[in-house]
Amino acid sequence: MSEHVIHTIDPVFDRNSRVLVLGSIPSPKSREEGFFYGHPRNRFWQVLAAIFDEPVPAAIEDKRDLLLRRHIALWDVVASCDIEGASDASIRNAEPNDLERIFSAADIEAVFATGAKAGDLYARLGEKRFGKPCAVLPSTSPANAKESVESLTKAYAAALPEHLRPFEPPVLDVERVVELEREIERRGTSLATLMHRAGIALAREARRAAETAGCGADCRIAVLCGNGNNGGDGWVAARVLAEEGFGVDVVCATPPERLNAHPARETALEAQAALARHPHARIVANPDPSSLGAVLAGAQVAVDALLGTGFEHDTVRKPFDGWIEAACAERSRGLRIVAADVPSGMNAQTGKAARPCIKADITVTMIAPKPGLVTPYAFAFCGAVRVAPIAYIETLLNVRGAQPTDRLTAEAAAHDASDAMKTAANAEFFRAEAEDDDGYDPYSDRRPEPEPLFQSDPWS
Repeated sequence: MSEHVIHTIDPVFDRNSRVLVLGSIPSPKSREEGFFYGHPRNRFWQVLAAIFDEPVPAAIEDKRDLLLRRHIALWDVVASCDIEGASDASIRNAEPNDLERIFSAADIEAVFATGAKAGDLYARLGEKRFGKPCAVLPSTSPANAKESVESLTKAYAAALPEHLRPFEPPVLDVERVVELEREIERRGTSLATLMHRAGIALAREARRAAETAGCGADCRIAVLCGNGNNGGDGWVAARVLAEEGFGVDVVCATPPERLNAHPARETALEAQAALARHPHARIVANPDPSSLGAVLAGAQVAVDALLGTGFEHDTVRKPFDGWIEAACAERSRGLRIVAADVPSGMNAQTGKAARPCIKADITVTMIAPKPGLVTPYAFAFCGAVRVAPIAYIETLLNVRGAQPTDRLTAEAAAHDASDAMKTAANAEFFRAEAEDDDGYDPYSDRRPEPEPLFQSDPWS
């Protein structure tokens, strides 16, 4: 039976949006959820995540963040209509949404419709007014069963990215990133949400490391959690990995109920409760060297979430010094290590490594690269550095309405000056001949097989 439906979901866009993606009108499930493409079997969010090589967003806040970061505006053609259930073919008496809201605010280069009906509605109700033709993409609805996730991803990847200008976060000082996190929180995204996204990004890289190791879902993953918010990222990663079926050992010095850092304590308590429901997961608190060695020897992948970007010392205190040494020793025997934000023991601002320091295969740094990760010898400890874009920071780097490029140019100039000062202050560290001052050869513990990271000269 037909019913009259009024659109009540606000569009997602800002002045940086470059592509407008339009559906027809939200389905009953989307109206119930209060956001676009809410049916659990709709592939829209899965397709976008695949195109941009990101985790699939689950929460509405995460979906909105993905759209804004990727400069995609999202809405529907129809403001109200008569419709039977979720059947686009039954739409009658359609009234258009006020798309002028988007076209007047953003420089939209291309318009796409998710399905033939949405394309037809836009052609009749909006194309002439806005002068932008609409390209029709296949519907991601479960009703479009002839299209697989792979074919949908191929179609969307061929259409969307060419109109988008990816934002590359500049190298930002550690203090600047902390300021950004505070500003992000003031604008409504909690630190707990950022921690959750960071943990998901870590889990994703750990899963990839397991695939690289050739052990897949049979892989056992050790997650080394410190007492601060870096450890909170690790607790989230452990929970996600356990829910995906991996064997997980969480190694911690302090049980969750005794943590002081916020939101790490609350996050760790939630993860602890979730891990208790998985027989293949366990928590190893304050292990002796023998127990820690057994955990690491039984793992194919380890997540280093011990110290984070706040570490600024020359040595690592107990018990984490022994944990780092044990992990590095096991790495020389094949353990793959994924570091959270910065390898534990490295100063994220200067790049200096304490004794001992984690030697990671992959470092997943959050929000933006830090100066220490791009110093000449960082590769020996960081491995491949990947930025997890856990928040939409592009507009936060603008000043009083300046264009992003203006702000980034100013930041780059300031950073160059800062770099020059740091280089002068740390001249011995930056000298190439200082590499062997402590007898350490950064290549000495690398595996004999070729690694993609070292296919080019790291000193160039």
